Order: sequence, then C-alpha cells, then structure tokens
Amino acid sequence: MSLRWLIVAALLLAALLVQIPIVLNPDLACLLTEGEQVLDGRKPGVDLFELNPPLSVYLYMPASMLARTTGIAPEVIVIILILVEIVVALLIIDRAAAAARLAPEERIIATCLFAFLFAILPIGVFGQREHVAVIALTPFIAVTAIRWRGLSPGPVAVLAGLGAGLAMSIKPHLALVVGLPIVLAVFRQRSLRPLFSPEAMMAAAVVIGYGAVLVFVFPAYLFDYAPMVSAAYLPLRMNLGDLLSFPAMVMAGSIVFLGLLAPHEFKMGGSATPWLVAAVGGAASFVLQGKHWTYTAFALCVFAIAAPLLHARMRTMRMPVMIAGLAAIALIGYCLSLQVRPFPPLKERVQALAKHPRLITIGDHVALGHPLVREVNGTWVGSSCVQVLAAGAMMLQKTRQPTEGERARLDGIIDFERRHLLADLRAGRPDVILVDTHLLSAVPFDWLAWARSDPDLAAELSRYREVEDAGGRVRILVARSGSER
Repeated sequence: MSLRWLIVAALLLAALLVQIPIVLNPDLACLLTEGEQVLDGRKPGVDLFELNPPLSVYLYMPASMLARTTGIAPEVIVIILILVEIVVALLIIDRAAAAARLAPEERIIATCLFAFLFAILPIGVFGQREHVAVIALTPFIAVTAIRWRGLSPGPVAVLAGLGAGLAMSIKPHLALVVGLPIVLAVFRQRSLRPLFSPEAMMAAAVVIGYGAVLVFVFPAYLFDYAPMVSAAYLPLRMNLGDLLSFPAMVMAGSIVFLGLLAPHEFKMGGSATPWLVAAVGGAASFVLQGKHWTYTAFALCVFAIAAPLLHARMRTMRMPVMIAGLAAIALIGYCLSLQVRPFPPLKERVQALAKHPRLITIGDHVALGHPLVREVNGTWVGSSCVQVLAAGAMMLQKTRQPTEGERARLDGIIDFERRHLLADLRAGRPDVILVDTHLLSAVPFDWLAWARSDPDLAAELSRYREVEDAGGRVRILVARSGSER
C-alpha cells in the first residue's frame, strides 16, 4: 500500500516538471491577471468584466496573493496548489474506500489511476477551471459509487460533497456530472434518499450559499453584466453534429473496454455504472457548452477512462486489450492537448516597442493579449480581456434575423463594449495596442474601423500610430511620441 504513494509522488513530480514551462495558457493567464486587478481594488461587474461568474476570478487569487508574499511566480504557485488539491482528493477517495472496507488492490488501483488522470492526462488543460473542478468533484462520484454497492463511505462523504459544491459553483454545467448518478440511484432504489445523503446536502448547501453571495455581494455582475453574457455570448455555439462526434467516440470506447476488461460489471447494476453515468454527464456538459474547446471535455474523458480501468485486473488482462487501451488513453490525452494558436509570436515585437509596456487589445480572442502581457512583464490596462460580447452581438446580427427589440439590445451591448474600451484607453494610457483582424477567429473583420466609428474612440486612437502588421493577423499600434502629436 505504501508503494502506491511513491507512484503518486512520482506522477506529481513529473507533472510539476512538465507544467512549469507550459502552464501559461490564455484563459489561466487572463484569470490570473484579473485576480491581480481585484487585489488592486477592482470589483467584478463594476469595473472588471469577466464572462464567467466571479468565483472564476477569485479561484486563482490565492496564487496571486502567495506570489506577492513569496516572490515566486504565480503560475508556479498555481501548479503547486493544484498538486495539493490532487493529494487532498486522493486522500478523500481513499478514506471513503477504507471506510467501505474495499479490498487493498481496489484502493491501490483507484489511487494510482486518479493520480495519473489528474496530473498527467490534462497536460494541455492543466490549471483550467474544468481541471480544478473535476478534481474537486471526483470524490463525490467515488462516494456515490460506494453507496451504489450498498456500502458506507463514512463521514468523509461530507468533504466529497463540499468539493462537488465547489465544482458546480465554478462551472454550473458540471451539475450534470454530479447529478446524473444521483438521479439514477433514485430510480434504482425507488426512493428519494440519495437526494438527502450527507454529501448531496453539503453540495447543495455550497451552491445555494454561492448563489446568495452572488446576489448580495455581486449584484452588478448578476443583474447587469450576466444578462448581456446570456444575450450575446451563450448563443454562440458550434453545430450539434460537430459537437457530438468526440463524446460519442469516447463513450463508445469506454463501453467497449468495460465489456472487455470487466464483463461482470457490464450491466445496469454493475459497480462501473455510476462512473459511466458521470461520463455521460461530462458528455452532456461538453455539448451544452457548445464551444468544442478541449478543456470542456475533461470531465467526460476522466470518467470515461475511469469506468473500465477501475474494474480492470492486471492478472486477467490480455496483452492486445492492454495495448489498445493505452493507445486510446494516449489519443484522448493528445486530443486534450491540442492547442489553437491563432496569432503569430508577438513577444519580441512588443518588447522592441516598449519596455514593460502598458498593453490592451481590441478584438474578441483572449489569446491575443494573454499570456503575452505576462511574458513581456507588462501591465494590462483593460477592464476586460476581450470585446467578445461585441463580437457575439455583431455575429448574431449577421447570422440571425433579430426583432427590432433584440437588435436594439445587441446594439446596446456593442455600445457597452465601446464605452468601456474608451474608458480603458483614457485611464490606462496603453503604450501598445494590439488589434485583431478577425471576428470570432472565423470572419475577416476590421476591429480598428469598428473602434474608430465612435468619434470619441477615434480621437483617443489618433494618439497612436500603426507600426506594423504581424503577418496580416494582428495590427500593432504604438503611442506617438510628443513630437509626433
């Protein structure tokens, strides 16, 4: 049993060494920067505008606070804190298994498997909110699976519920992952008792408490900004057929391998059922979000892999099945690590224009300014990372036939983005402005003309000159010197 923790330590160390140079993905970099702005006095929904609820920003603030105290890069602290979260999740899962008196072999498999799934599988999505949330909710699924077998997970189930509540607060779509196994247990037992288990009650209490915090602490976000997100951003979805292909492939592979590895569990009442149902919830969450971003499939991938492997036994595993399984896991890991790099390298170009620049972007893609602003040791002067609401509103006006009232609402959202861009330019006085040349990375679009169509913005932008065009993808503006004005 002690050997498994050495394996866990090796996996976590490997993750640390791999992630230190690559953890700066655009979303994480943006949320870290926004958290630093909150520490400096900004308030979400008032003078800081993030698409996601405030918890997404506050989630990474401990790393920023520790960074300011210790001098260690916040990106490194994020990695360390996530590794700590992994250890806590593994301990909760193991304590629940011990309370249920599961066999040592089963506990060893679970510990090592989840250490791998949490630390190594998400190479390309490490640190994303879904990564943090799935680690937090997995003990809940483990507890649900223990109860499915008629066993008791002990008092540690309350901590599992706490993690599930946190996960649903981070990403409400993950309620499907948490809820579907419980709903299935209700139908199986023909009783509402699974809804009132300690872990379910704790998860519900956390979500309700977070909702109350939103109402009383962040009313501007909830009642002013969130409706604009719902109107202009949430309707932007990929075609359903394109969305279904990946989850269908992963779920089919999970079911096939379950039949090959543990045929005795390949039934409705089998021990693998809660894990499969959690994977279905992950698939539904992926489709519901509708963006086809790799990190939104992380819950699906974790539980689809766990369902067969938790019930596999090395002594009965055939070599061809083992090789095929490893290949399938490698393929899933590859798919999760796919990165879209829509912009050319800009670090050296920006550093040549200004040392430690004050930076802002005009466009809808977060990867244009993040993690670039951190890589050049610059200062982000925007009140948001992107003008994605304006992009969504314009795309909806182009692709749909909105009513007069809907068009007026979308025009209001576009004007909202322009007004805040103007305020950012006036207050932040950026040294460098990066301008995108596409709308939602799909349609050529003149964002500079969009900004200059407002007279006040045009006046502010007259303080800048265009110095170059980065491969036709990015226009770079730099502040004029005193003699040029």
